[in-house]
Amino acid sequence: MSEHPCSSPQQPLVSVVMGVWNPHPKHFPEVVESILAQTYQNLQIILIEDPSERDGREMVGHLKDDRLTHIRNEQRTSLPDQLNKGLGLATADLIARGDADDIWEPHRVATQVQCFDNDPDLVVLGSTLNIIDDNGTHLGYRDYPRKHEDIVRALRRYCPIAQPVVMFRREAVMKLGGYHKDFYVEDYDLWCRLAKAGAKFENYPEPLVRYRVHPEGMKSTKLKKQLGETIRMKEAHFRGQMVAADHMRLLAERALMWMPSKFVLWLFGQMTFSKHLPSSNQAGP
Repeated sequence: MSEHPCSSPQQPLVSVVMGVWNPHPKHFPEVVESILAQTYQNLQIILIEDPSERDGREMVGHLKDDRLTHIRNEQRTSLPDQLNKGLGLATADLIARGDADDIWEPHRVATQVQCFDNDPDLVVLGSTLNIIDDNGTHLGYRDYPRKHEDIVRALRRYCPIAQPVVMFRREAVMKLGGYHKDFYVEDYDLWCRLAKAGAKFENYPEPLVRYRVHPEGMKSTKLKKQLGETIRMKEAHFRGQMVAADHMRLLAERALMWMPSKFVLWLFGQMTFSKHLPSSNQAGP
């Protein structure tokens, strides 16, 4: 492991933006606690929650921290709406995204801020993911291409930036109108639009988030819908630009739409999770 950056009294502000809906009573407080416990302390944490049978405010009400802003909408909106509302309230130059069930490693923010400090041209930074189950047990890793050129090339085939661990420059995203509701895969769509606008991408080689796969998670219940929207989005963004390998991937995804959901979820795990952390710079499903 490399040595991680340490916090300092002169840390610039980082805004954390998270959309919340039907939060898990155990996982959600753990996530917020992992954010509050970051070695990088100068954070503005904005939680935008849509109404459901569960109220996240009751789950994290014991966490008395003036860095934390928790807004609960009166009506159900959408994740892009939640995220755009959070971006509108954010005051920092750098935005750290996260999901309501994924644990942040203590050095996540410090590590990513250091990467942005080292490269003023960097706009979007993801990382490898540490995959865990409902109980927090390690299952494997999901790796991604590291360098800009490989990430942009991979966009034609799959989403090579994991939104639960992404950090980006707010100004670049706001210039493009934030998150759009054109596609269910709003993060993938945003990365494609940013790439077309010339933004620079990178992925940090070590896992900065423990990405939870559990029965209640959107990752499990909405996988086929996500797959269908991924196909539609790639056709919209990259029609006429795909090479043979891209077309083969698209054909395979179309075939999966006819398969049982359980099989698709199993295959997704087999293709994207590895037991050992790859060292290749060409990683990805």
